[in-house]
Amino acid sequence: MAIRMSARIAGLVVLVAEATAVAPHVDDTGAGLWFWTVLLVLQLAAMLWATDRRSSAALRTAVPAPLTAVAVGAGWTALALAVPVIATGNTVALVAILVVGPAIAVASRRTAGQRRLPLALIASAGTALLIFLAISCVLPMVPGFVGTSHPPTFTDVTRLVDPVGELGIFVLLAAALGVDLLRTRIRTRRAASRAQGQGYGAGPNEMIIERTG
Repeated sequence: MAIRMSARIAGLVVLVAEATAVAPHVDDTGAGLWFWTVLLVLQLAAMLWATDRRSSAALRTAVPAPLTAVAVGAGWTALALAVPVIATGNTVALVAILVVGPAIAVASRRTAGQRRLPLALIASAGTALLIFLAISCVLPMVPGFVGTSHPPTFTDVTRLVDPVGELGIFVLLAAALGVDLLRTRIRTRRAASRAQGQGYGAGPNEMIIERTG
């Protein structure tokens, strides 16, 4: 069995296990169902793209952006654990999200045909998503932190900021990335179609007409 097919099957198994584990804890009428549905769909799309044979070159180019997002998200979480007041507001998170995209775009090596905008969008969107997950899922499980929806009876704890801002930024950046990739694909196909059409029309007329009498 090919490595790509094995990776795809393993990815599908992980997604099924994740969905099975999350389903009993999601309110059918709440925003949690919408969020986890979108997250699972994005993971599925990313897994299918990463295991596609045609994505090898693009994957090598795009890998630094999500890895940087993971590093920044982990750094923000560690900083919030060390200085809890950071998790009570959006300032540091917004700065990290806005800075990481341009930073990875500037730091990336420009090659022929490479565009830096998708790298910036991936890095910023990934950072926003990871910080959202840290605020909504990770930090509430740490002693001394409570979510914004917890009852006000909790005292002597750090009440986390509502992460809806980070989620909204992630959705906007992910949508912008999708639109940008779609436009790029359309332009590439149009350029290939025009080149193919010009190729058919080029060259001398090779038709030979002979007299019969």
